Amino acid sequence: MIRLANIELVVATLAASLSALGVFHASGFPRTSAYLPTAVLSVMTLLLALWAFQAFLKLRRNQSEVLDIEKSGARRFLSLSFGSAILIALAPILGFITSFIIFIPFVGFILGYRRWKPLLVAGTVFSVLVYLIFRMLLERPLPPELFNQFF
Repeated sequence: MIRLANIELVVATLAASLSALGVFHASGFPRTSAYLPTAVLSVMTLLLALWAFQAFLKLRRNQSEVLDIEKSGARRFLSLSFGSAILIALAPILGFITSFIIFIPFVGFILGYRRWKPLLVAGTVFSVLVYLIFRMLLERPLPPELFNQFF
């Protein structure tokens, strides 16, 4: 049986390494463009390093529980992973706003929420927030939406 802290240590270490590479890469951006990704990735790197350290301590103290995977949890994880990969692939084609309007209700449904109206509202509100953050706060345009080509 595999211990949960083993998985956490590997995942957190790999993710922290990738995040640190992202900080290095983003630091090469022009000054105004580098601020947000560098700040976010730096915080993420620190949090992931802390997670890896906590997992390491659990392993040293032998305090980690054995991982017990349920079939429904594994299916849910695979569905979310597959859905995320589709979102990443289709967002540049469909547009970010359209993709989030579709993806947020999908994630909610996969996680067990069955009321469609709040899921659609959440997807719409999130999409509007993404639009406002990029257009108003960051003053950066989002890539064009697919449906804009038809109008």
